[in-house]
Amino acid sequence: MITDTIDRLPPEGRRLLADIAHLPAPDLDVHTVAASTATPTRETRKRLEELTAQHLLEHTADVAARGPVYVIRPEVADRASALNDNPGARTAVLQRYLDFLTTTAYEAARVLAPHHRVLEHTSRHEPAEPVRFAVNHVALAWLEATAPALLPAITAATKHGEYRAAACVTHAAWPLFLYTRHERWIPIHRQGLAAAERWGDTVAIRELLSALAGGLRDNREYDEAISCLQRARTLAEGDLEAIAKCSSSIGACLHADARYVEAKPQLTAAATRYGQLGHVRGQALALILIGSAHARLGEPVAAVPVLQEACTLLSGLTDPDPLNISRALAYLGEAHSLAGAHDLAASALVKALEQFRFLRAPHWTAHTMEFLGQAALRADQRHAAMDWYSTSLAQYTDLASSHDTDRLKRRLDSVTRR
Repeated sequence: MITDTIDRLPPEGRRLLADIAHLPAPDLDVHTVAASTATPTRETRKRLEELTAQHLLEHTADVAARGPVYVIRPEVADRASALNDNPGARTAVLQRYLDFLTTTAYEAARVLAPHHRVLEHTSRHEPAEPVRFAVNHVALAWLEATAPALLPAITAATKHGEYRAAACVTHAAWPLFLYTRHERWIPIHRQGLAAAERWGDTVAIRELLSALAGGLRDNREYDEAISCLQRARTLAEGDLEAIAKCSSSIGACLHADARYVEAKPQLTAAATRYGQLGHVRGQALALILIGSAHARLGEPVAAVPVLQEACTLLSGLTDPDPLNISRALAYLGEAHSLAGAHDLAASALVKALEQFRFLRAPHWTAHTMEFLGQAALRADQRHAAMDWYSTSLAQYTDLASSHDTDRLKRRLDSVTRR
């Protein structure tokens, strides 16, 4: 019956179905299929509806930033894949698909992380009707909805020798991990790094080592993260900005591991070099953690002006960086709290929390609620501390972050026993 239905399709319908069957995608939308098959969007929409009406595709959902989403039925995929026995045509479909993912992810990065570097990806098949994003939440929604496609796409690219494409798809998707701490951060970047190494591009290797280190740091695998960054810094020889970035990231790993004394020299060297280069944003990011290290080493009065400077530098950027401005505010609130300036602490932390919620940054939202709980406790507001810790715990629970939930449970138990 399936064979008969496929045989009755017009030639263009059969071609589209065959191309879809060869896509290494867990699901499909109009823009993905249009770009991958070099078909106009309007025609693609019509043909996907026709294939669905004939029970060859299944309409599974309507997804934010993607629209109607379809899957090809497994029994149909087996039959449809045999319709195209031209290896060159199949390769072109894969290349167009990878180029679409890379181009669209970099477009999302333009909105979400305008300072993110764009690798030399030289799109062979630039989408005729590219997807554009005007606001952060739509760009992030597209990345989140596309996340399940990343590892299959990188795997397929590597299998077919498309190492540059595999590395670029991985790199382009960075804002997904920056904002959401996605659970596949490490495996995706391990595979992307392996592809970059086979491609042989030093900048790509360096970038993906740094991105992998971020995932390892987030997973509390600090020594391996630092090892990746030290290798990246070696590869950056002669590139002063890249060296500063690696030093700052090593400092961030040491800071995350509560090794504040060791972190400060790395961060200070990075801030100094960034300042010499006139790289305001990099300088500010290093200052955030220098200020935090001061505060957590019992020097909150020294921390406050450093964090205020970071806020000022970030606020003056031509390209806004709201996520890091909010991070600076959160750490400033913590420093005010440790210095006993409780009203200033609450003001900074509440403002940071509002921004993280607006930006849909769930881990930082939970972390700032935890800061608010600690600040309330220092201000002898036990019930407020309980409320903030409980809310933070609920958020971390939703994120399935067991290390964080365990810590919050200990905090709640400590307050309860007071």
